[in-house]
Amino acid sequence: MTDRTAYLELIRELVNGDAEAYRERCAELDEKGWDELGIVVGAAFFLAARQRRVTFQDEAAIIRYVAETRAEMADTSFDLDPAVAEKLFAATTTGDTDELDNVDPNLIIESEMLLLWKLLRPLSADELSRFLAEVDSLSAQWAEGE
Repeated sequence: MTDRTAYLELIRELVNGDAEAYRERCAELDEKGWDELGIVVGAAFFLAARQRRVTFQDEAAIIRYVAETRAEMADTSFDLDPAVAEKLFAATTTGDTDELDNVDPNLIIESEMLLLWKLLRPLSADELSRFLAEVDSLSAQWAEGE
């Protein structure tokens, strides 16, 4: 069984805005490896987006949400590719990932992380812990299926 704790904590630190802990976790992962980051972040994004699906009832709602997210990042060094973000949300809604086939996997992970920052911020510490436990379970299922 793979220990995904470092990836899960990376998400927690991102959501909590703990820049120092986030940098330290990245340094730790640079040494240990980033092998399952994509699976864990993908599972987190999938669950978070599915939980918010009521908010994303149509394409216009997705476009507005992505625009709001980008506006909140305006004073940071981060930027979110709106086309990729919209495709990610559409894929969680429809289950069709074909439009993501030609997108750089690193850009997908980066986009999912930036979207998670916004999607998960409203959660309390307890809710975030429960959510990350669900992510751990789903990512373990996905890793077994590969």
